[in-house]
Amino acid sequence: MTEDRRVAVKLAYDGSNYYGFQRQPGMPTVEGELITALEDIGNAKASVGFGIRSSSRTDRGVSALGNVVSFRTDFRLRSLCSALNSALDTIWTYSAVEVDDDFNPRWAKQRWYRYFLPVDSQDPSIMREVAERFVGTHDFSGFARLDGRNPVRTVDSIDITESDSLFFIDFRAESFLWNMVRRIVWFIDAVASGTIDLDEYELDTGRRPGRVGLAPSEYLVLMDVDCGIAFPHDSKAASAIRRVLNRRIIDLDLNREFSKQLLMRLRSS
Repeated sequence: MTEDRRVAVKLAYDGSNYYGFQRQPGMPTVEGELITALEDIGNAKASVGFGIRSSSRTDRGVSALGNVVSFRTDFRLRSLCSALNSALDTIWTYSAVEVDDDFNPRWAKQRWYRYFLPVDSQDPSIMREVAERFVGTHDFSGFARLDGRNPVRTVDSIDITESDSLFFIDFRAESFLWNMVRRIVWFIDAVASGTIDLDEYELDTGRRPGRVGLAPSEYLVLMDVDCGIAFPHDSKAASAIRRVLNRRIIDLDLNREFSKQLLMRLRSS
């Protein structure tokens, strides 16, 4: 063990296994599992909760590839990620750096979220037209849960690309309101599918337009967070994570093939 200091880690997690990031009594959460892992590896700061600070408290079902969490620890830095990963399941840390004690990832420079929207009957050109309306500084009262927070946010960009089966909708901004990305995605999808009219809404009115819904959380991923510091990958931890993920991919491929074969059997009957 070394002298106690504050560190920041980059971590990824499969949100389908957790009731969001923030601790909840009796519920599996990312923060709760991380605290348990810190206790399990013998961290001396367990009695004070480690002073955990996070860049994004993702909702239930939302996953992450690059969330940033900082905490105080006396564990040796070069082994921290590997030790934590050995105590965690479907949460992976792959970079750890020492930071100043006043470092708070909550004040990140930019957050990048990606929504994976299944391709259906949407018109991609309309999707991009609608998305562009949300770029810039606006009052997003009608597209978020506020809880007393300032409804004005600046969206740096919304980019939409397409594969055979999915649209990738990438949002970049310094900060987002609760449910803001998922409500905007729902609106983009509804307009591009022809179920509601683009003229039904106006930004900056402080009101929710008509019947704006909420896109499912399971398809939203926090891709990365820019805190203004470099996070070099821990090569040992990354190698171990790759082995786990390759196994997961094989299992998913097997499950997918089983489902395809069963569908073929049912269609021929």
